[in-house]
Amino acid sequence: MQQLDALRHLSGSCRHQRRPGSPPERKYESACQARLILPPSKQQIVPTPIQRGLNVETWTTSGSIQWHLATVWSIELGHLVLDAVATLYPDHEVTLRQACRVIAKREKPD
Repeated sequence: MQQLDALRHLSGSCRHQRRPGSPPERKYESACQARLILPPSKQQIVPTPIQRGLNVETWTTSGSIQWHLATVWSIELGHLVLDAVATLYPDHEVTLRQACRVIAKREKPD
C-alpha cells in the first residue's frame, strides 16, 4: 500500500482532509491533523574530502623531490598508492605528505 493511500484510508472520515497539491489552508481555516511520521532514512555518511591533496613523492639522496607521482584526496587511498609506489621503486625513499606534514614515509633501504 502506498503511503498516501494509507493516509487517505486512515483519515477518510475527516472533513478537513485536503487533496494533495492543494494550496495551504488559510490562517483561520481548520486543517486535518492526520500525519504520517516516518523514521528518517539511513543516509550514508560520505567522507568529506580534505582541503589539500596528499602528495606521493620520491626523494633524492640530497633531500629534494625527485618525482611527484600522485595527488590523492583520501588518506586510505594515499596509503594504498604509497604501498604501490614503494613496490615499484624499491630503491627510492617514498613519502606521503600534505603540504609540509609527512603522513607516511618509506625509508630508502640500505
